[in-house]
Amino acid sequence: MLMALNLGSGQAFSQHVFEARGADTKYRYFDWNYTFHNSVIIDLFYVGVTGSNEFNLGGGYAFKPVPSLLIAPLLYAVLGKEGGQRGVKIALLLMWEEHGWKANSFLAHYAPVSGDVASYQVLDTADFTRVLKKRWEAGVSAGFFHADRTWNPQVGPLLRVNDRFGAWMVSYRFGPQREFRAGRVLILKK
Repeated sequence: MLMALNLGSGQAFSQHVFEARGADTKYRYFDWNYTFHNSVIIDLFYVGVTGSNEFNLGGGYAFKPVPSLLIAPLLYAVLGKEGGQRGVKIALLLMWEEHGWKANSFLAHYAPVSGDVASYQVLDTADFTRVLKKRWEAGVSAGFFHADRTWNPQVGPLLRVNDRFGAWMVSYRFGPQREFRAGRVLILKK
């Protein structure tokens, strides 16, 4: 999840963020979130892989302990299409930006309430980039999925191009499963 909150600004604003990602592994991700001027976040996202389609409905609050760091604890109700999946997801979004370096990560734990899907942990994604020539960023993208004592870590290069509407990104991640991923973020500020 990439929420493009303006870390450098002390101004209060509201914004819609739309994100879509896809991969050659049949991974698909669609997100809409809205951040209110008071830093309350509403977030609705869908994530799908072969055999799993999950809808996450929730939100949280963004804290900025220092101008370069954003911390957002989030809570979601999770509804899955397969196996009667119902549960709760507790997540933490971290974003840092300083002197042309950027990092963001979304770490979550899913706890089942009912259905056949067991608890799991996911890091999707942890990105670390360096700004090059204002619009371009290059770096590393990493993540993992952990369930039933099985890990699926991935790491690889990331390229991002920023424009006035948001950003385009591509990455190729290596691990037990290789994955070419592409995505687009659109930001609408009020």
